[in-house]
Amino acid sequence: MLLRKAATVLLFALLGLAIVASIVLYRTASVHYEIPDVSEVQYDDIPLNDAVERLSKAIQYQTVSTQEDREHYLSEFHAFIDFVRSSYPLIHDKLDLKIINNLTLLYKWEGSRPDLPASMMQGHYDVVPVEPGTHENWTHPPFEGVIADGFVWGRGAIDDKSGIFSYLEAVNYLLERGFEPERTVYLALNHDEEVGGRKGARKVADYLLDNEVEIEFLVDEGMPVAEKIMDGLEHPIAMIGVAEKGYLSIELEVNMEGGHSSMPPRETAIGVLSEAITNLKQQPMQGRIPGLLRETFEPLMPDLPFHYRMALANLWLFGGVIEDRLGYIPHTNAALRTTIAPTIFHAGIKENVLPQTANATINFRIHPNDNIREVLYYVQNTIDNDLIDLRVLDGAREPSPVTSTSSEAYQLMKHTIHEVFPAIPVAPAMFLAATDARHFTEVTDNLLRFRPIRARPDDRGRIHGTDERISVDNYGEMIAFYIRFIENTTSGLSATGLPGAQIAMP
Repeated sequence: MLLRKAATVLLFALLGLAIVASIVLYRTASVHYEIPDVSEVQYDDIPLNDAVERLSKAIQYQTVSTQEDREHYLSEFHAFIDFVRSSYPLIHDKLDLKIINNLTLLYKWEGSRPDLPASMMQGHYDVVPVEPGTHENWTHPPFEGVIADGFVWGRGAIDDKSGIFSYLEAVNYLLERGFEPERTVYLALNHDEEVGGRKGARKVADYLLDNEVEIEFLVDEGMPVAEKIMDGLEHPIAMIGVAEKGYLSIELEVNMEGGHSSMPPRETAIGVLSEAITNLKQQPMQGRIPGLLRETFEPLMPDLPFHYRMALANLWLFGGVIEDRLGYIPHTNAALRTTIAPTIFHAGIKENVLPQTANATINFRIHPNDNIREVLYYVQNTIDNDLIDLRVLDGAREPSPVTSTSSEAYQLMKHTIHEVFPAIPVAPAMFLAATDARHFTEVTDNLLRFRPIRARPDDRGRIHGTDERISVDNYGEMIAFYIRFIENTTSGLSATGLPGAQIAMP
């Protein structure tokens, strides 16, 4: 009898495993991503050599933003504006220009149909400083805009002068050929993105709100056409940033009795604060794969190794394992959850004296699934120590809303990518850094953070680092992309019916 029962239990267990295995294999086999059959669009008459020369000269202006001394480089900013004016006389003849806060350029290309909400493209021409003592590490000097080995070299080549100049080149190209938009187009060249954008982009947003300008969508710097982002993944993928993390810094402070280090009490200010930071690091906020991160992986899945494909297709079974694995990789962990980074720690004045005060600053980049209130609640409950005082520092902001991938703006951008970068899958993604787009959440629901810059893992250190550069061929692709994007988005036609990638997930 017992053997019969055991055999029955074993049989049902094996049957259950077989059913689970069948479901797992079926869902894995059912995953596919179809890139639409879209005709490639090319512009063979782009004057690329002239465009590259203009970008090279733009890099030579040291439009450096620093937190401490903005006035030092002010003359460079004004000289840069004069250069833009002289380089694009047709743009300045045909478009209206309003200078916001003396340094940000806001162009308006009037459309023929005032009933259509306007479109907007923006970027920034300020750059970060080159760290003292590192100039000699550059292959070519950072502010000479050298054209060599198929690249334009220098600070701003990627972030973000190639972006705004590809806008200008695209508009100039269309004007020369008599193109007239139906939808009004705004172009913003912001001057202080690298220090927060409060005097540039924020003022542009205020201007649009005050004048009740209706904006259908805004395009800003953001995600690239990424190449070789994972082992075993050979083809590039274009990622459109549809969300941006929030920002919160909290100061933790402990005040306790000090004394001589020869007779330390069981608890010291440094010990209490260190334990609190350790608890926060060891108990991170919950990560979530379902939602945006899963949408980012979907176009990649058919080309991933079988075990990755199987796990991602069956999150109901392997979700916990995937979250653990992604949590060990900095960029996937950042896409997965609100991150915690201790950035400042102060305590003590002498090696044999117990400090009376210890304080630390913890920086949080808030996932759109969370908010500031929830982060504060998490911090208080994780620390759970009345000896520690919490203070929220200035500059906190909520995460951005998530732009819908079904919106007309997203679908038109996706379609344009397929036209200019054929056979490349497109995916929505979380933009992990900060952009000026965050100032426009009241202006439009559709914020698209994308630059058609081809980027590989070894390019990551070039942004804000050494040897920033953009390839000449890629710069031509950028100009072509924005020409086509303007053509696709200013006609007033709906995206309904456009061929788009079809994703089939069980």
